[in-house]
Amino acid sequence: MHEASSSLHHCKFEVPEIVFGRGLIHKVGSCARRLGGRKVLLVSDEGLLRAGWVDVALDSLRGAGLDPVYYGDVTPNPKDTEVEEGAREYLRQGTDVIVGLGGGSAMDAAKGIAVLVSNQGRIRDYKGTDTIQRPLPPMVMCPTTCGTGSDVSQFAVITDTLNMCKTVIGSRTLAPDISLTDPDTLSTLPQEFVCTSGLDALSHAIEAFFSLAATSLTDVHAIRSVRLLASSLVTGVREQRPEDLEQLSRASLHAGMALSNALLGMAHALAHPLGGRYDLNHGSLNAVLLPEVIRYDLPAVWEKLPELSWGLGCRTNGDPAASARAIEDTVCQLLHDTGAPTSLRSLGVVEVDLPELATKALNDVCLVTCPRQATQADLLGVLEKTF
Repeated sequence: MHEASSSLHHCKFEVPEIVFGRGLIHKVGSCARRLGGRKVLLVSDEGLLRAGWVDVALDSLRGAGLDPVYYGDVTPNPKDTEVEEGAREYLRQGTDVIVGLGGGSAMDAAKGIAVLVSNQGRIRDYKGTDTIQRPLPPMVMCPTTCGTGSDVSQFAVITDTLNMCKTVIGSRTLAPDISLTDPDTLSTLPQEFVCTSGLDALSHAIEAFFSLAATSLTDVHAIRSVRLLASSLVTGVREQRPEDLEQLSRASLHAGMALSNALLGMAHALAHPLGGRYDLNHGSLNAVLLPEVIRYDLPAVWEKLPELSWGLGCRTNGDPAASARAIEDTVCQLLHDTGAPTSLRSLGVVEVDLPELATKALNDVCLVTCPRQATQADLLGVLEKTF
């Protein structure tokens, strides 16, 4: 049985300063100034530039009396080469505070830049946990999707282009000083990405809830996230009303706090090598993998199922067996109703690659807190069932 929450006598819960509210993107300048900034590196991407949010952030920084430098050479699943060039730009320009504006890609790239400007070397040198030795420059993270969690987490994920895999870096130093969430930034997010980032938040919440490192502190945030997603995800994707988008932003924030302190599980351990190999959307991968991973985990988390089913809005009277059925049905219905992808094949994954991908997942840090131990054969089995 999964007993992590009841058996842990000691727990630690760390979060940045959190600023949340509609219209607050205009306050990013004052946040950076409070951190002692004078010349600020703003890390974002082409999509946010086209949507106009980069200009909003630049205007705010200038309005606070700061001198901003824009670095926008960041692509989905940020590459080590982009991070290393961003670090060179930070040093060339003499900047002193970093602002990450965007989804997980822009914010993880900003974190990677922070690692290199203070610790030097290559970003792949910092794979794993607690490998960062020197303090990082001050950071403000501003999420513009509803799923990443990077704005509050102690993690960054960067693609290693040499080995075609994702480097997961975990360190308390990676938690930003300030997390600033403005739900209004979701208004320009394409429907597809409201779907996939919202489902990424759902996978964060469920895997953090099932994690071996889960505690009562993380469970509160995981279940809160699940409840918000169960009530707002479908309408948020279909209609994108401001009130639904605000709820999705809250769900992402709660899931991020849960995952940062409880870590994750098998879905993310598998998604990382898949994303590194094929450069695929991370939320899409988690959407495909999540139902089968839940089925795999069920025997190890039996006692926690009634609480999760309650979070999903199901009435099961505390019966674990009924809860298991309700969780599977409800998650699959959410995926269907949001139009999520349904198979790895549909995303372009090639079947012959599955054994190698399963082997790479064995070494992913997210597998450490998976509630049920997994072998390469177990991982391959999940990949084959989702193919």
